[in-house]
Amino acid sequence: MKKILLLLICMTIGTINASPQSWPKVSPEALPGVRWWWMGSAVDKKELKWSLDQYHKAGIGAVEITPIYGVQGNDKNEIPYLSPKWMDMLCYTESTGKADHMEIDMSTGTGWPFGGPWISVNDAACKALFCDTIVNMNADLMKINYRIPKKEQQYAKPQIIKTFPVPGDKRHKRVIVLFISRTRQMVKRSAPGGEGYVIDHFDKKAVAHYLAHFDSVFAATHTPFPHTMFNDSYEVYNADWTPSLIKEFQARRGYKLQDKFPEFLAGDPKVISDYRETLGELLLENFTEQWTTWAHRHGAITRNQAHGSPANLIDCYAAVDIPEIEGFGLTDFGIKGLRKDSIATKPNLSDLSMLKYAPSAAHITGKPYTSSETFTWLTEHFRTSLSQLKPDLDLMFCAGVNHMFFHGTAYSPKNDPWPGWKFYASIDMSPTNSIWRDAPFLMQYITRCQSFLQWGKPDNDFLVYLPIYNMWRENTRRRLMLFSIDNMSKLAPKFIKDILGIELLGYDCDYISDKYLLGCTVAADGSIQTAAGTKYKGIIIPEGSILSAKVAQKLKALARGNSTRVMRGIHPDEMSAHATPEEMKAKYGLKMIRRHHASGYHYFIANLTPNDMDAFIPLAVHFKKATWLNPLNGNKYEAEQKGGKIHMILKSGESRILVTSNQGTAGNQRQKASKVTDRLPDIDLTRNQWQLSFIDDAPKVGETFRFKGLKTWEKLDDKTRITMGTGVYKTTFKLTKRQAAAHWNINLGDVRESARVYLNGKFIGCAWSVPFVLNCKNALKNGTNTLRIEVTNLPANRISDLDRKGVKWRKFKEINIVDITYHKSDYSHWGPVPSGLNSTVKLEQATEQTGL
Repeated sequence: MKKILLLLICMTIGTINASPQSWPKVSPEALPGVRWWWMGSAVDKKELKWSLDQYHKAGIGAVEITPIYGVQGNDKNEIPYLSPKWMDMLCYTESTGKADHMEIDMSTGTGWPFGGPWISVNDAACKALFCDTIVNMNADLMKINYRIPKKEQQYAKPQIIKTFPVPGDKRHKRVIVLFISRTRQMVKRSAPGGEGYVIDHFDKKAVAHYLAHFDSVFAATHTPFPHTMFNDSYEVYNADWTPSLIKEFQARRGYKLQDKFPEFLAGDPKVISDYRETLGELLLENFTEQWTTWAHRHGAITRNQAHGSPANLIDCYAAVDIPEIEGFGLTDFGIKGLRKDSIATKPNLSDLSMLKYAPSAAHITGKPYTSSETFTWLTEHFRTSLSQLKPDLDLMFCAGVNHMFFHGTAYSPKNDPWPGWKFYASIDMSPTNSIWRDAPFLMQYITRCQSFLQWGKPDNDFLVYLPIYNMWRENTRRRLMLFSIDNMSKLAPKFIKDILGIELLGYDCDYISDKYLLGCTVAADGSIQTAAGTKYKGIIIPEGSILSAKVAQKLKALARGNSTRVMRGIHPDEMSAHATPEEMKAKYGLKMIRRHHASGYHYFIANLTPNDMDAFIPLAVHFKKATWLNPLNGNKYEAEQKGGKIHMILKSGESRILVTSNQGTAGNQRQKASKVTDRLPDIDLTRNQWQLSFIDDAPKVGETFRFKGLKTWEKLDDKTRITMGTGVYKTTFKLTKRQAAAHWNINLGDVRESARVYLNGKFIGCAWSVPFVLNCKNALKNGTNTLRIEVTNLPANRISDLDRKGVKWRKFKEINIVDITYHKSDYSHWGPVPSGLNSTVKLEQATEQTGL
């Protein structure tokens, strides 16, 4: 079976020269990556080699090492972070990965955020404390006992004492004292040897000191730097100051913050905005840019999650080599036939407007890749199916992601008792999860999609100015503003509404900040062009945006000669004067992204609606020829045209790639198999005699079941109720010569959870996403046909059985395993999850051509 899968991978994602009618050449970056949790860094070379081999065989092209807390009772095997032995394990991993053409990345630290035992309290994350009091006019300011919380007295140091008059009171004065303290936040989920204070990200020297420790360790051990250095989302809590802030504020804003302490403490919008801008600039320059320069000096690149930080997200994302966004939860698209869990799921907080920050930064600066932390907390542990992954992944692709990373997989010794070592918040894309069996087909899908999404250049319609000063002037009673995923709906509701409104009108856009807007010019063709050369048909300034004088002047220059090139607000008439909306979005609600290549354009299109679609639809771009490519199976076929429109047939949940070309002869083209003139009735196999046996099952079932009509297996007996593995359904059926000569699809109905299908011994594909439909590939014959369906279920029934038996598999330090609400979990109350074929199996005449 492994040979079959490897052959399929080679056949369907092999290195084919790029052309409008074929799959682009697959680069290593087109393969999916995975965050690799090293629990306690308790790794050894034999197990590292085995793990990397498993990832490589499944189709994963990159691993990102993130060391975290360890496993209970395994202290003797833990390796201190950055110790000579740890560096030896890293070096071995790099050489082993290189042999398999795998990219090895690592976080520049353990857990998150950056910090460690070599960080003194003077380099730790910083915060401000203010003592605001009224004293007698003649009081000696140096003898006053300024009260601050007792827990801060050891760390807080007065920096500024400033007096202010008390209105209408000449006998007293107001005294405001600024104390600088340290948050004492420790690295979250740190690994052994990585425990310590979180660094002051705003302090240039503190960051330099932090990075210098890596310099010395890598140099001393002669270890090559990894391909990429990674930084997770900014989760530095209550760090609202740095010792140089007062000085930097005056230099950057032109006045002294201390002179405005009363307004600052009262939440004056202008003063608070200036403070937030200054803090954001310090983060950008002293952390993000310094970190990236440092990595480049060592031949590495950076991949960064800017969200959660108190800075302009566009600038921070744009300052690194690969901007990375994060999905957090499961989106309920209402897709027809997509399984829903009876256990609570976490709604996805990363809507389209949030997902577009990182891709926008990449597009406007000409960076080829946008990555994603993908599938964090979709469902409860052990209950996430492959089919649930695809819609949120497709949304990320439509937002501009083209270099996804699974979140994630835990290093786990091969022979550790099931379920092995687990991380508490991830999809668990690991060899011990039953979904791993059919995961290679998901990897193929990702690789095909990303090979196209990395090809060519972005072709979004408009730039949209990010109204950062409006955001900074809101919610000023709390001075620190963090642009975290779960807070954006409160911080930027008007902006989000605008972005979703542009989407509904049928256009696409990228965000731009002041810094990058000032570098824009008007190209010879009248488009707005960024300094990196990316072109847009216009720029939209959200209504009410607060603009600096420089930006306002720049907009006048860009609008010169064409006043509607710069639009104030969302105005469909002005927008349509410069760009043509995509009807597939505006009328049918499809999600898509468009890119251009040397001879035309290509689209990634996803039907994330509850409705099947079958319509002739115009495109917003000129074309002569068009080709459909199906990333699920690698098929390609000529697009049917009529009157300059493309025939689009996408069932709910389906996705396609459409490639257009300006070469060739324009005119109507027919997709040969898109019309069935002599339709035969469906052939329903549901009520057939079926046989069910098991492979790769644990616990072992050891029995074959026979029944008339389809049944799931969790209710057959006590053994099938708890087993995790693959059930093999078999049946036979007869076809006439006429039936056997027709083109058929097999519709598996509701699959729990993925299914490999064989007809007459021929493998025709794996159905892992909705709709669970496969083309029969001319495998049918006149007379008796044999159907074999290998269905793999979830681990949920097995893990709940372990809990009922009291097996201690939750053996991890610190947070251990928690549920989706971050509370201690127990799965003994779970009822059996349906496993197997859950509805009908039918043969339906095919309408899609199988290939050119």
